[in-house]
Amino acid sequence: MQETADGGGHFTSITLNPLVTLTDESMVEKANALHQQANKFCFIANSVNFPVYHKPLSKV
Repeated sequence: MQETADGGGHFTSITLNPLVTLTDESMVEKANALHQQANKFCFIANSVNFPVYHKPLSKV
């Protein structure tokens, strides 16, 4: 968040850190690709005027 001189502010970007539990380690790459694709179609990410990033944490 960036604060302005008048005491207000606005977001400049946001990073989501979802925890994804997988049963098969071979699916980690696929899960990461799905997160990238989901960001393209995300209603919220497409409605704000700053970037929304995904940094998923995969747990097997």
